[in-house]
Amino acid sequence: MIRAQPKDKPVVVDLLTQSFEDNKSVNYIIRQDKKRIARIRALMDYSFEVCQRFGEVWLSSDRHACALMVYPDRKKQPFGWISN
Repeated sequence: MIRAQPKDKPVVVDLLTQSFEDNKSVNYIIRQDKKRIARIRALMDYSFEVCQRFGEVWLSSDRHACALMVYPDRKKQPFGWISN
């Protein structure tokens, strides 16, 4: 496993979007319309940003798996800190 860098974000977001596309919990909170996949992608993008800031993101050396970790002792911040 290698620590993911900001340049790895598209790969991680793609992996997570594909992995959670059929997840019942994710689909429960995501509106089921023509933008469903875009909404899941946005959620995974947000997850990547949170984990980069308050934890770690790891990517397998073959770039086919990832792990996101958040450390509970890290300071929480409001939503406004994310910029595109």
